Amino acid sequence: MTEPSAAKNWQHERERGSPFLLNLLTWVALHLGRQMIFVWLCVIVFYYFLAARSPRRASRHFLQRVRQRPPKWWEVYRHLLTFAQVAMDRIYFLAGRETEFDVRIHGNELFDQYKNRGCFLLTAHIGSFDALRVMGMGRRSDALPIRILLDIQHNANVMRLLEKLDPQLAAGVIDARTPAPELALILSEAIEQGHLVGIMADRCAQGERSATLDFLGASAQFPAGVWQLAALLKAPVISCFGVYSGANRYDLYFELISEQLGTNRQDRAEAISAGIARYVARLEDLVRKHPYNWFNFYDFWQDESTAHH
Repeated sequence: MTEPSAAKNWQHERERGSPFLLNLLTWVALHLGRQMIFVWLCVIVFYYFLAARSPRRASRHFLQRVRQRPPKWWEVYRHLLTFAQVAMDRIYFLAGRETEFDVRIHGNELFDQYKNRGCFLLTAHIGSFDALRVMGMGRRSDALPIRILLDIQHNANVMRLLEKLDPQLAAGVIDARTPAPELALILSEAIEQGHLVGIMADRCAQGERSATLDFLGASAQFPAGVWQLAALLKAPVISCFGVYSGANRYDLYFELISEQLGTNRQDRAEAISAGIARYVARLEDLVRKHPYNWFNFYDFWQDESTAHH
């Protein structure tokens, strides 16, 4: 583990897209369908591709790293377009229209084992977390209870969309900027009540302790705080990734990372290190297989040498 570091670039990137444009696209998506919204997105993303230098550069650096060759311009465009498609599909999932998708689930038998037991669901900025709604995380009485840990200030548009399409889910969002003692208490109560707590575990926030691991051939920092909380609360940790596989298909992958991260203070650090390593290895495998699903549009490795390629 390392001491708290400076903020990653992602915290300084402002959220793009105006509320007006978001409302317009939401209306088009719900009333005219995915085919029409795709046509709109092709045009909007092409303009974005031309105008947004920083995300374009980040995409190019990432694709060069994962493919081991300079990417073509259309590959960078496809990367940005995939992000836009997945972002717009969120509207359908939140609106309860998940039956319009072909969602294939891998490892969902875990939730029979952990029924009525609180768990940490650790995901990343890859594919779609919203696709999890096909497992019953919706408005039905048998829905799996889920809380989302989210930086509300940094994701204002996402919160507006949640409040509009699924107020119940929005009401359960836990603000990631909540002071640490209060946040630990909220998470403890959620786990005790049998909730599944969904957390993005691939970005380090300002001042957060981190672990440095090899990722796609270079050192990268991953947050350690969530793992320490999971160990403290003695909660099972499950990795979950919703990969967009093209057309209307999503593949959900669940894997038990650890039943419990250490039984005492002595072996907790070792268990946390092993857990992070397993999570990162699984993430790396999926990123290599589905590179266009990677949605960290900043210098994830903070590697100055890469920036000059």
